[in-house]
Amino acid sequence: MHPTIFVSIASYRDPDCQNTVRDLFEKATYPERVFIGICWQFVPKDDDDCFVLETRPEQVRVIRVHASESKGACWARNKVQSLWQGEDYFMQVDSHMRFVQGWDELLIGMLAQCDSPKPVLSTYPLTFTPPDTYGDEGVVTIYPKCFDDFGVLVQRSEMASMKDAPPKPRKNAFIGAGLIFAAGNIVKEVPYDPYVYFEGEEITMAVRMWTSGWDIFVPNAVVAFHDYGQRPERPRHWKDQTDWDKLNLHARKRIRYLCGIDKTRDDDLVEIERYGLGTARSLAEYEAFSGLDFGVRTYRGAILLRPELAADQPTQCTARKDMFVRIWRDNFWNCEETRSGSGSALSATVGLRKWLPGTLNFLGVDILADAGCGDMNWIRELTGALRLYLGYDIVPELVADLRERMKDQSNCLFSETDIVTATLPRSDAILCRDVLTHLPLDAVMMALKRFRQSGARYLITTSHTLGRNAAIRNGGWQALDLTAAPFNLPPPRLTFREGGTKHTAVWACSDLPE
Repeated sequence: MHPTIFVSIASYRDPDCQNTVRDLFEKATYPERVFIGICWQFVPKDDDDCFVLETRPEQVRVIRVHASESKGACWARNKVQSLWQGEDYFMQVDSHMRFVQGWDELLIGMLAQCDSPKPVLSTYPLTFTPPDTYGDEGVVTIYPKCFDDFGVLVQRSEMASMKDAPPKPRKNAFIGAGLIFAAGNIVKEVPYDPYVYFEGEEITMAVRMWTSGWDIFVPNAVVAFHDYGQRPERPRHWKDQTDWDKLNLHARKRIRYLCGIDKTRDDDLVEIERYGLGTARSLAEYEAFSGLDFGVRTYRGAILLRPELAADQPTQCTARKDMFVRIWRDNFWNCEETRSGSGSALSATVGLRKWLPGTLNFLGVDILADAGCGDMNWIRELTGALRLYLGYDIVPELVADLRERMKDQSNCLFSETDIVTATLPRSDAILCRDVLTHLPLDAVMMALKRFRQSGARYLITTSHTLGRNAAIRNGGWQALDLTAAPFNLPPPRLTFREGGTKHTAVWACSDLPE
C-alpha cells in the first residue's frame, strides 16, 4: 500500500481547475493514492465551464460555495482542510497549475531527504502559459522584498539554474502558498487561518509553522508549474466583492499581532489561540533565524525599502509633502507660539539656545544647513553669527513666508526641499532637529544617506536613548534612537540632553550610512 496524499485546492471561478485536477492524476506515479479536496467558489450558470471535466470523481471531495459567500483565499483553504481524512501527506496547490511526471514520488523522496523531524517543502512554482508552454526550469528560493505601509511582508523569489541545484533541499524561512508539501498532521497542528484575507498569508503561515516546530525547505527539483497570467476568464475575488477591503483591514490587524508588531488584542483577533503562533519555538527565534525584524521592518539589519520609495517615484514625494503641508496649514500641533510645535517654543529651547552657539564655534561651523527649518521660531536669534544659514523645508508656503520675513537677513537663504530625496549643497554642518522623528524608518535611512552625500562634516540632530525603534507612517512620531537598529550609528561625538530621553546629538557625517 502506497502512502496517501491529500491535495488542497481553493478555486475561485477558475475554469482551469478541472485541468489542474486532471494533470495531478495523470502525472502521479500512483494516482490511486491521491485524494483531492476542492472548495469550489462559483456562480451557477455563469461558471458552468468550470465543471466540464471530471477525473476520478470518487477521489475528489468537494465543498461548493456561491462566490458571493466567499471570504477570500485563506478562508477557502481552511474549508478545504476540513476534507482531509487522515492521509499520510498534505499538499497545497493553486487551481491553475501543471505538474512534472511522477510528482508524488518526487515530493515524498525530497521530504525524506530533509534534515528535520517535521519538514515542509515549499516554493513558488515555475511559470507556464496554457495550454502547454512551459518556462525555464530552475530552483526557486523565496526572500523578503519589502514591508508595505501596514508592516506586512511582501516576498520575492530568485531562480538558480538546475545545474546549481543542491544535492538536498535547503532550509529557508519563507513559504509559497501555491506549493506546500508536508506530513498530513500539519493540518491539525497548523490549520489555515480563515481570518487572513490574502495579503500576509505566506509570512503568517511561515511564522506559525516554524514556531510550531516545522522546518521549511526549498525543493531542489522541479515539481510544478503555475499560470501567473492575468486572464479575463479567471475572475478575482477582490474584483467581485465590494467588502474585500474590510476583510483585508481586519486581516492586517491580525497579521500585525501575529508578527509581534502590535501587542494589544482587540475584537479582530477572533480564534487567535487556534490560529496563533506555536509553542515549540518563539517569534524572536524565528526573527533570528529568518533575519527579519518585524518591529523595525528590516532584513539582516537593512531596511527593506518599498520599491516605489527606492525608485523615488513622485507619488511618494507628493504624499510626504501633502502630509507636512496639512500639518503646517492646520497648526496640527495646536501651539499658539509656533506652528512647528511646542518643541520649538522658546521656553522649550532655553538650554539648547545656550549650548548650540558654542558647539558650532567649537566645530568650526560657518555655513549651517537647517534641514527642516520650520518657521525658525527658536533659531532665528542665532543666525547672525553665521556666515551663511541655509533653511530647507518641504512646505512651499512656509518657505515663501520665511523669504519675506527674513529678506533683510542677507546671510539667510531658503529653499523648498524634500530632505529624503534631495542632496543638500555642501555646508559645514547639517542641523536636523525634531524632523526625522516624524518619518518612516526607510525614509530616515534615505535622509541620513543624503546627508552624508552632501559633503557636510557634521550632522546635529535629535536622538533618544531608548535602544529601539518602531515603524511609523509619515507625519507620525516616535522617540527615534539613531544608535539602535536599523541605523546602528556609533555613539555621538557630542550630546546635549534636552530632557528625558531626548538629546541633540552630533555625529561626523562619515559616521552615517553610505
